[in-house]
Amino acid sequence: MLVYIAGSGAMGSTIGYHIQKNTDSEVILLDYWDDHIRKINENGLKVSGKVEDTIKIKAMKPEEADKKADLVVVMTKSMALESMMESIEDIIREDTQILCLLNGMGHERILEKFVDKNQINMGVTIWAAGLNAPGEIEITGKGTIDVQNIGGDEENGKKIADLLDKAGLGAKYDEDVMFAIWRKVMVNGTMNSMTSLMECTIGEFFESEESKEIVGELVKEFTEVGRAEGIKLDYEEMMAYILKSAEEAKDHYPSMYQDLIKRNRKTEIDFINGAVVEKGKNHNIATPYNKIVTQLIHAKEDIRGAK
Repeated sequence: MLVYIAGSGAMGSTIGYHIQKNTDSEVILLDYWDDHIRKINENGLKVSGKVEDTIKIKAMKPEEADKKADLVVVMTKSMALESMMESIEDIIREDTQILCLLNGMGHERILEKFVDKNQINMGVTIWAAGLNAPGEIEITGKGTIDVQNIGGDEENGKKIADLLDKAGLGAKYDEDVMFAIWRKVMVNGTMNSMTSLMECTIGEFFESEESKEIVGELVKEFTEVGRAEGIKLDYEEMMAYILKSAEEAKDHYPSMYQDLIKRNRKTEIDFINGAVVEKGKNHNIATPYNKIVTQLIHAKEDIRGAK
């Protein structure tokens, strides 16, 4: 099987590493970072943290890919998904499967512009990894991946989950992956956005007096809109999960903080808090807390001149 990783930062390279290392599949990393591509092709992909290793693996720009894909794992930032799919259209066949593991919601609408719904597999992952330097990743924790084919092609969806599990990625086929996606979006919509606005760790925000009310109102909006979308969400259950997750990650600066505060990059807020605002409009459900959080993040991007 020929597997492309479309977007080979920390997480994309982690998934590519595991598949290349532990299965018979060929993996090609796609990215636009020249130094990253060059270092990988010259020295191999260097892995540290939970694993210490260096492997030979191909890396190139998306437009340079010319072999037809069996599987494409899309790992770009959400706002770059459409342009990435445009760049790799020529390697996608009618039987190519797409696996989307991006943060946030609504990516399936973009993917449906390029492939049939039965080629789309949505997933959610809780793997943790960082990019130390061009060609060098650090795997900081062992995680899981849940996968579901949203077009009814359960056979191919299960084949993808089996491949990822054999690769050591802790994958399983999930009959209700949208629940897992909504739950993760709620985690990101409370932790990522708020720590980016307040410029603090997860623990520092959740220890503040105002945090419980803010988080509670955000989760109420997510839960109400999710139910209207047909997702079985329980407010108390979601709150307990978020508070537990916050305690476990109390010393962590989430990816949105790292993008906006550390790297001065634009965020994925429109696919997280902004997504629930847009979905709320479709159901005539007001989402004032998520709306102001989205607006404040965009204002901060503008003030900082984020790219």
